[in-house]
Amino acid sequence: MIGFGLGFAALGMAGANWLVAIITLVVTILFSVYLQGKGFIGMIPILLGAIAGYIIAAPFGLVDLSPVGSADWLTVPHITFPSFGGAMVVTAIFSIAIMAIATIPESAAHLYQISLYVDRFAEEVGRKKYELDQHIGFNLILDGIGDLINGLFGSTAGTNYGENNSLMAITRNYSGPALLAAGVISMLLGFIGKLEALVGTVPLAVSGGLAIYLFGVIGMQGIALMVENKVNLFDPRQLAVGATIMIVGIGGHIGYPGGFLPITVGSIFPNGLPAIATGAVLGILLNAVFLIFKPPQVTQGNQ
Repeated sequence: MIGFGLGFAALGMAGANWLVAIITLVVTILFSVYLQGKGFIGMIPILLGAIAGYIIAAPFGLVDLSPVGSADWLTVPHITFPSFGGAMVVTAIFSIAIMAIATIPESAAHLYQISLYVDRFAEEVGRKKYELDQHIGFNLILDGIGDLINGLFGSTAGTNYGENNSLMAITRNYSGPALLAAGVISMLLGFIGKLEALVGTVPLAVSGGLAIYLFGVIGMQGIALMVENKVNLFDPRQLAVGATIMIVGIGGHIGYPGGFLPITVGSIFPNGLPAIATGAVLGILLNAVFLIFKPPQVTQGNQ
């Protein structure tokens, strides 16, 4: 739902220059398919696609390097500590806490997706399955600890970006040490101002071409999860849950400004209910109803 719901945003970025975006998309796909298993270079198809897109965009006048020249070599992140003053402090805390509803199903889904792909890869290479989905509770605890630390230093709440899942599925690189090293390196590179400025010069159309691929793979992983678990889409119960989640989540996220349904709840959701979170909650509630009040068992051939 999240992957496909972001499809319109990807197309919006690509619309900055369709030709550059489409070339970037195709080149990145070719890199990811034909460099598979070619060592280190096979692990960085998205980076190679971004570089190729950047080069392609330059003749179109889409690259402005002036920010790089004016940027400092060394920068320090702006750190702010929480403020618990003001008349709206309780409302603010409660409102932000409620948003965990959106990140909990997202985090859970991503863990199930990665667990599926890691275990399938383990089967292919003859290794024992890791069964990461057995650690869903610990995963959510770590998410909460991460959000607490982020908030204490003025950062935003963390989220398991599906694009990272997409990268792992595309490159088939699920190495824990590699991911930890990438995180540390990314944080260190964040102190290099000119590099930050250079990344900021990546044309929107190039990002759009990459986003079409990455966001789409997020959605495809959801389909793979249903296929692997043999979800019976001939069962009216499964159809009802899936249909509600998809329409409310995807339709609401694409169709309304900011992805908020026009259903306000006082000062908690003054801009409306977040469509993706609402879709997830509705799916959970519907499924709970079916678990409590057992519907009759049906088979594909019932009349």
